[in-house]
Amino acid sequence: MKKRYGNIVRSYGALAVCAAALLAACGICTIFFTENRYAGMAEGIAGLVFLFAAVILAKKHKEQVSDYLQLVRSDSGAATSNIMANFPVPVLVAHIDGTVGWYNEKLSEMFSNKNLFGGTVEGLFHELKWSDILKAGESFERSVKTGNKNYTIIGRLIKEKTAPSGNADDKYSVYMYFFDKTEENEIRTLYENERADVAVISIDNYDEILQRLTDIEEQSISSQIRSIIGAWSAEGQAMVKKTDRDRYFLVFEHQYLKKYIDNRFDILDKMRAVGEQIKLPLSVSIGIGTSGSILENETSARNALEMAHGRGGDQVSIKDDTQYNFYGGKSRDYEKSTRVKTRSVALALKDFIKNSDKVIFMGHTGADYDCFGAAMGLQRAVRALGKKPYILDDRNSPAIAPLYEELRGIQEYEGMFVDEEHALNIATPDTLLIVLDTHRPSMLPSRLLLSRLSKIVLIDHHRRSTEFIPNCSLMYHEPYASSTCEMATELMEYMNLGGSLTTEEAECLYTGILMDTKNFILKTGVRTFEAASYLRRLGLSTVDVKKMFNINKADYDHKVDIVKTAEEIAPDIAVAKCYEKFDNMKVVASQAADEILNINSIQASFVVYPMDNGAGVSARSLGSVNVQLIMEALGGGGHMTVAGAQIKDTGVDAAVEMVKRAALNYLKENKAN
Repeated sequence: MKKRYGNIVRSYGALAVCAAALLAACGICTIFFTENRYAGMAEGIAGLVFLFAAVILAKKHKEQVSDYLQLVRSDSGAATSNIMANFPVPVLVAHIDGTVGWYNEKLSEMFSNKNLFGGTVEGLFHELKWSDILKAGESFERSVKTGNKNYTIIGRLIKEKTAPSGNADDKYSVYMYFFDKTEENEIRTLYENERADVAVISIDNYDEILQRLTDIEEQSISSQIRSIIGAWSAEGQAMVKKTDRDRYFLVFEHQYLKKYIDNRFDILDKMRAVGEQIKLPLSVSIGIGTSGSILENETSARNALEMAHGRGGDQVSIKDDTQYNFYGGKSRDYEKSTRVKTRSVALALKDFIKNSDKVIFMGHTGADYDCFGAAMGLQRAVRALGKKPYILDDRNSPAIAPLYEELRGIQEYEGMFVDEEHALNIATPDTLLIVLDTHRPSMLPSRLLLSRLSKIVLIDHHRRSTEFIPNCSLMYHEPYASSTCEMATELMEYMNLGGSLTTEEAECLYTGILMDTKNFILKTGVRTFEAASYLRRLGLSTVDVKKMFNINKADYDHKVDIVKTAEEIAPDIAVAKCYEKFDNMKVVASQAADEILNINSIQASFVVYPMDNGAGVSARSLGSVNVQLIMEALGGGGHMTVAGAQIKDTGVDAAVEMVKRAALNYLKENKAN
C-alpha cells in the first residue's frame, strides 16, 4: 500500500519538475538564440520559480501520505499497516475537516481505483453530511448508496496519541468501515414483498338489499358483485374464497397492498355504482391485516372489519402491528330496518340490570342533551326493575344546565345525581356501569370508575374511533342511529318498560333526539320518527321542549357575531371564529355552525372558539362533506354530519389554519378518489 501511494506521489512530483525544467530551458534558449532577451529572462525566472514550488509541494504531499501511513501503523508497526491495507472490508480514514487522509484497496475498488486523496467524504458520498457525523460523537452509523451497492458505515472519532504533522486538528481522525448490505437488503425487500396479507370483504346490508330484489335481479346483482371482487383480487394476484353469502376471504402478497392504496381502493366506488343502478345502498367494508404472521393477520383483518363497520361501513380499514388506517367512508350511514339486534340487546340489558345491586350511568365529559337524556330514560327502566339508579353528575356542562336544574328539584330524583367520589364509594363488584354516547375512554369524566368496575354496558351511536373502551360486558354500538336517545327509546320499548316513563323523562329523550338531528333534518331515518312518535304517545309536550332551546339575547348576539365572521375557504365550506370567552361558549358555537349551513350553497361549516389551554372546533355538514374525517385529522371525531375537536395548546388563529388545511386535504383526497 505504501509503495503504491509512494509511486503516485513520485509520478506527480516528477511531472511537475519536468514541466518547470522545460519552462526554464525555453527561457535560456530564448535569451541566446533570439533578440527578445526580456521575454527569455521572464520565462527562465518563471520556470525556476515553478520548479522550486513543484519540489516543495511534492515533498509536502509525500510527507502527509507518509504521516498517515505512520498514523495507521503507529500502534503495532508493519503488521498493523499490512492488516489495515488488506482489511476485507473498505476502510477510510478522514481528517477532522472531512478530507480523505487514507484508504485501503477495498475502498479504492469501490471507486474504480481512482485517486481519492484531496477529496472529501461528502464529495464521495452525497447522502452524508460531515457536520452531522461530527455531531454524532465518538461513534456513528449511517447508510449510503454507491452505484448499485448499499453500504452501512460504522464510524468512530479517534484521538491519536501523536499528531504527525504538528497540526492540532490532526490529533483527531475519523475511521469509517463500510459493510456491503446490498444482498441483505434485497433479501429483506423480497421478504417484505412476499409476506402474506389477509383481507376480509363484507357486503354491507346484503340481506336487506336482497329482500327488495326479485330473483332475477338478485342473480344479476350477485353476479356483478362476484365479478367486481374477482377483478379486484386479480389486481393483487390474491387467493379469494367466498365464506358466506356476504363475505369473502382474501390472501395476497404485501407488495400489492401499495397498489391498492395508490388506487384508493376503487372497489368501493365500483360497488357503490352498482348500488346506484338499483337505487339501493350497496357497498362493501374491507378489513385488512398486515405486518404479522398469517394467523395474526387473519385476526387483525377481522378486527379491522369490525372497526370499518363501527365507522359506518363503505370503507377499508387496515390494521398493522401499531395502528389503524382508513380509506373511503364517503357514503352516509344507512338505517337498518331489522330490529333483531335491538330486541336481543334489550333482553340482555334487562338481565344485567336484574343481576346488579345498583346501576351507575356515565356519559361523556361536557354532557349534552343526548347522553343526559338517554341516562334519564334508562334510569326509569332500572327503577322499574327494582334497582337503584345513579347518574354521574357533570356540573361543568352549561349545555344541559336548564334541564338539569329543573330535574334536581323533583323529589323522586333526590340523591340520584352523584359526583365521582360518591360513585366510587358506592360501587361494588356487582354494580353495573352503563356508558352512554361515547366509546372513547379519554372522553369519560371518570376513568377511575371505569377501571374499578367489571360489569360495563356501552350504548353509543358515534362512528368508531381507534380508541375504544375495552372488555365491555354488553355493547350496543350502532353508527346508523340518529342519537343515543333514539337507541335508549327503542330499548325501553323492547324491555316493555316504556310505559313507566314520566312526562319529564320522555321529554329528556325527545330533546336528545331533537338536538342530534337538528330538528329532524340531519341523520334522520324512519326509526327516528318512530321513536319520537312513541315518546309523543307517552305524553311529552313538544312546546315545553321547544322552550328549552330558547337562548337569552346575549347568547343570541354572540351567535350572530360568530356567523358574521364566516369565510368560505373552499367551494361549499365555511369557517367562522370567535376570540371571546363567555358562558355557553360551546353551545353557542355549535348553534352558530348550524346557522351557517342556512347560508346559500354552504354544505359544511366549522366554528373555532377559545377554550382553556387550547381551542375548540364545532363542525356541521349537510351530508355531502364528511366532517368526521376532517375532525379526526385534528384528533377529534363524531359523525359524518356532526363532529368536533379540541386542540390543546393552540390559539384560535392557529386552529383556524389547521382546520383549513384539514378541510382542503380532505377535498384533495376525495377529488383524487
